Amino acid sequence: MRLFKRLTAIPYLLVVLALLMPVANVSCSDESVIAEPSLYDFAMGLDLEQELKEPALGTLHKMQEGNSFAMKKFKQSMPNFPKMEPVPFLFAIVAGAVLAGLFACFTPLGSIAMGMLTMVSMWFFLSKLGQLNAAMGLPLLKVEPGVGIHAATFMILIGTAMNLASIIRPIVDEIKAKRAAKKKS
Repeated sequence: MRLFKRLTAIPYLLVVLALLMPVANVSCSDESVIAEPSLYDFAMGLDLEQELKEPALGTLHKMQEGNSFAMKKFKQSMPNFPKMEPVPFLFAIVAGAVLAGLFACFTPLGSIAMGMLTMVSMWFFLSKLGQLNAAMGLPLLKVEPGVGIHAATFMILIGTAMNLASIIRPIVDEIKAKRAAKKKS
């Protein structure tokens, strides 16, 4: 059982790797994906000139040259446009996954709590990203969950199931032992 508790930490630590994959797919109205940033890209400050794909990159350069209304709108919400501001509190999501992995060795209930908090905060950040997009007044851009957030969620759910198994297994063994003792006497 001790080995199983240590193995329970693995899915939570794999969350750190899953967040290297794109957590959001930003697409235009024609359904072509124009950006796929990872959580670490958002945390360290996303440079749109490096992240955007064509045709959005060409449109960005045209907007910068023409100083259009959309460009003024972007500058209001992001002063350093086309570089987005770093969001360092996103590293708390990574720290939450690591803490959930550490707690798995000692307290399964604490590990479940940290894992669920990490998962909820990932999805909350993604919803806020969509709201930011809507607040800028650009209805043609859509922000959808990426592969990374799905993989991280899946790993957290696997870790939660393993933690629940490590909680329930001793209870089941105790009940079986009591039944066996009753049958003997």
